[in-house]
Formats: sequence, structure tokens, C-alpha cells
Amino acid sequence: MTYSRQNLSREPLYGWPSPLSLQKPPLPPNNVNGDSSPGLKISIVIPTLNQGNTIEDTIFSIINQNYPFYEIIVMDGGSNDATLDVLSRYRPYLAHVSSAPDKGQSQAINRGFQQATGDIFAWLNSDDYYLPGALAKVAETFSDPSVEFLVGAGDVISLEHKFLRFIPERILNREALLDWKNDRWIMQQCCFWTSALWQRVGGVDESLGLLMDYDLWFKFSSSCHPIALDQKLGIMRYYPEAKTVKFRSKTNQELAYVYAKHGLLDELKELVASLAEQNSELESQLWTIKSSLPVRLLKRFYLFPSVTDR
Repeated sequence: MTYSRQNLSREPLYGWPSPLSLQKPPLPPNNVNGDSSPGLKISIVIPTLNQGNTIEDTIFSIINQNYPFYEIIVMDGGSNDATLDVLSRYRPYLAHVSSAPDKGQSQAINRGFQQATGDIFAWLNSDDYYLPGALAKVAETFSDPSVEFLVGAGDVISLEHKFLRFIPERILNREALLDWKNDRWIMQQCCFWTSALWQRVGGVDESLGLLMDYDLWFKFSSSCHPIALDQKLGIMRYYPEAKTVKFRSKTNQELAYVYAKHGLLDELKELVASLAEQNSELESQLWTIKSSLPVRLLKRFYLFPSVTDR
């Protein structure tokens, strides 16, 4: 297998040893001879679309773990960049690859887990990655059969691999989930759960494009007893083109839906009141601008555009 890791050769991955080894990692046991794994198998779904610049980091962080019992399932929404070239180079490590248009990330995630055969599930976005030793620690924790949902810690970094923020682990009961509005959230990249739990709650809500994980955590927390793992497991990249940043204005719409879906009427009322207050403030600012002397002069000489102008 030939490596062509231009992205990684420029700068080592944040949190990984430097310099990075270019040695070919071993294939997962199931990909070698089809035998069953002696350890718990971790199924990792990677939903992706046109992230050829970062998906290699994502795959690299899985195949270089010190835990060989994994399967990687890539659900590509029809990329037209370098994504498919990267997937072709790493094909021996990938249990399943699909490249076709879909209705969004949530559908891709559900379809991906339909292909999964592991004991433990997780999804990892194609601009994020795991830290060394993450999968071994996760498998060790899930060796306790009472564990169904695990939340670890992680770091948020820039696209240039600069540290931005540490996100601690939390036990995701309902109280902790409602604290999300106070900017106390957890990283989806550091969450793992059993296949049985996933089947029990029915996967992610495909009507959600941003908060499908937040909705899923509510379903998990009402179906099991989550635990927190005091260890950094993953890295989240935060940059202007990231979906959570680019479509932030849609978050409140989906948040209202999640609140209503789970019967959180007080939180829904609070959200609506906050949005109404923000709208009132914007209207007041707009009135102040329209009433200012420069704008009144422009209007007087018909130089200020009216609402009917195209």
C-alpha cells in the first residue's frame, strides 16, 4: 500500500507523536482472514462530503490506534473533490464504502450503522479524529457489561492544529443536557455506545441536520445510565466552513424542535422569549439607523433604497 499523505506531511496531527510514522499499520483482523475478533469490535461510521483535505487524518487516527478490532464504514454523499482518491488508497482498511447522493448527514449515519457488525458504535466526522489510545481505553471500559453509553473528554482545535478549548467529560443525564444552552456541551467525537442501545432508540432523527447528536443524547439518557470517562479521546476541528459554524442560524430552529419533541416546554418558552427579545433589539437598532441624520438626508434626496428596490 502506498501512502501519499500530503496533509499530514506538512504538520503532525495535534495530539499525536511527532514525527509521524509512515509505517504501514496492520489490517484489522476481520479484513485479513474473516475470523471473529477476540476483543470487542468497534464500528466507526464516517459520514463525509467533499472533505478530501481532512478525511485522511480521520482514517489515519483510526488505523494507527493500538487496538485492531475495529471496522470503518465510510458513507460519502457524492464527493467531487479528492475524497474518493483518499478512500481508494486506504481501501484495504475500510469495511464498507458507499458513495452516492443522500438526504444529509443524519441519513448517512443511519445507513452506515445498518452496515455495522460491531459491539460498540461511534461516528466520526471527516474533519475530526481520535487521539492515540482512544479505542483501547473505550474497549476496556465497555468490558463491563453494564456500560452502554460513554462520554469522554477532548480538545477543540483550529484547522491549523492550534488549541482552542478543552471540553471535559460529563455524565449525560437530563440536567447536564439542559446545561448545553449555557455553553457546557460535550464532544460527539468522544461518545461511544453499544449496538444494542442504538437499536433500542432507533438511530438518529433524519429531520435534523445539526442537532441530531443532541437529540440522540436525550434518547440515550432516558434509555440507560451514561458514564463519563476521564480521558481525552478525540479532536474536533472548528473553522468557518465547519457545518456547526456555517449554519449556526439554523441551530435555534432545530433546538426548538428537540425541546418540543422531548416535552421540555419550559426550555422551549425560554428559547422563544430569548429570540423575541433579540428580534426586538434588532428592530430598535434598525429604527435608530433609519432615524439618523445621514439616512434622513439620503431619503430626502431619494438616495436611500426603499424596500421595493431590486
